[in-house]
Amino acid sequence: MAQMGQQQTTQSGMSGQGVSLSERELLQIALNEAKYTAAAVNTFALESSSDTLRRDYLTILGDVHNQEKQIFDLMQQKGYYNVKNANPQDIAQVQSKFSQGQ
Repeated sequence: MAQMGQQQTTQSGMSGQGVSLSERELLQIALNEAKYTAAAVNTFALESSSDTLRRDYLTILGDVHNQEKQIFDLMQQKGYYNVKNANPQDIAQVQSKFSQGQ
């Protein structure tokens, strides 16, 4: 089996075939699943006719967002997910564009 951080490898043996994923690949899968779950729970909350159920979904949605942020932060810490900061001039331009539309 491959050690953490190595490229994806496959192995086969008496017990069948398996795939070994790197730490980066596993974290990317976890991040994608958290995003998918957040989208689904958001839809459930929006379509809920019960206020109690809607509050429960919103609580769960907050938990999912927190988990997603933890995964993202870990990926950034390990250098797997690099985010480029926006140029302040670009931010001002977008703010101006959206404020004109209101």
